[in-house]
Amino acid sequence: MSFAFDLYVDRPSWLHRRDPRTKLAFVVFSSILLLSFSHILVSVAFLLGIHGILWSGKVPGTRLRWAWQRMWPITLLILLLWPVFYPQGDDVLLQVWRVRITTQGLLQGLGTALRVDALAFAFLVLLFSTDQARLVRGLVKLGLPYEWGLTLAIALRYLPTLYGIYTTVGEAQQARGWVIGEGSFVQRIKSYLPILVAVIVTSLRLADNLSLALAARGFQPGAERTYLRELKLGSADKVCLLLFAVSLIVSLIVRFQYNLGIHLW
Repeated sequence: MSFAFDLYVDRPSWLHRRDPRTKLAFVVFSSILLLSFSHILVSVAFLLGIHGILWSGKVPGTRLRWAWQRMWPITLLILLLWPVFYPQGDDVLLQVWRVRITTQGLLQGLGTALRVDALAFAFLVLLFSTDQARLVRGLVKLGLPYEWGLTLAIALRYLPTLYGIYTTVGEAQQARGWVIGEGSFVQRIKSYLPILVAVIVTSLRLADNLSLALAARGFQPGAERTYLRELKLGSADKVCLLLFAVSLIVSLIVRFQYNLGIHLW
């Protein structure tokens, strides 16, 4: 199956051997710090560090390139629209009618774009290195009901699949001569209707097959479950969790008591 349909990368690396709860803690740790600090260098440092983690975890460059291909339109939109709709500061670089571009607005847009990218890649550390079964087990170990954990894992697993179906159907329609995204606004919307209909039908068929697969495996909500391998936090996981906790406490003290990192630059 193409990697466009599945985020998990099966590799024998230290990152894959870490407990899912440790990687979930990393996502929470990264999210809190990225949302607490506004400084651009913090987001840049996180982006570089996360790429280093993924690289050392043997995640191939094709996956990272695939992730950036999905992120760059959002990044570009933030960079272009933020200075227009949030013209903060008095250092005006360009003003046309009511549109005012300022240095502060450009920096704010850059900082927001980098923060969004860093948050996305922090989640990809978990999704690239944790298969569905271990992710569900980690969520259940944290107290989440098994049914909820399975629902979340299936959603994370099949969102890329639905995107892959949309891409495949669109390419098939264009190969048959169907023109997509041209003409007036109404015509552009109508050009996507055959694709959406095919995607909806395929999604319903996929959901039906998934329900049959769960029934064939004897899935019963609320039933007591047994596991072949129990998740246990290893020494490395405990060290990582301790480092996350200490780093988070120190960072929050630096941020809120000494007001460091509140400025963009």
